[in-house]
Amino acid sequence: MIAPERWYEYQRDYQRYGFDMKPQQEERRTRAEGRKKQRKIAVPFGNGRKAAFSVVLIAGIVMIMLIIITAYSANVRYGINKTIRENNELMGEIENLQVKIYTANNVNYIEGQAKSKLKMVSPKDKNRVYIAADDIPEQGFADMLREKAYN
Repeated sequence: MIAPERWYEYQRDYQRYGFDMKPQQEERRTRAEGRKKQRKIAVPFGNGRKAAFSVVLIAGIVMIMLIIITAYSANVRYGINKTIRENNELMGEIENLQVKIYTANNVNYIEGQAKSKLKMVSPKDKNRVYIAADDIPEQGFADMLREKAYN
């Protein structure tokens, strides 16, 4: 077994030097050679300027697309809001018409219109006629009234 101190030293050396566990020999270079051998990052776009230009161009295109998408979604939302507003107006008109239909079919309203516009009066007790089941004509009321009206 390895003592804990040796184990920590072993791990530190492994992390620092790699698999060989020995410091690698550094090559001595002159300044001119050091400048020539600079690390280059492999970019699929080309050299550094072209890569920077390509990145900026792609970012610009993405931003323009975001603006277009935002404008389109705002336009769609405006249409939806307009349709909702028109729908609410139509629902209000439908409710008004239903109230008018209810009042026009109300018996009290019909009776009031008959009295005011047509000058009709309610019959008195002596003028009322009650029909029993035996008084129903065989032909029907409509046929009987038609015969009396046209003869």
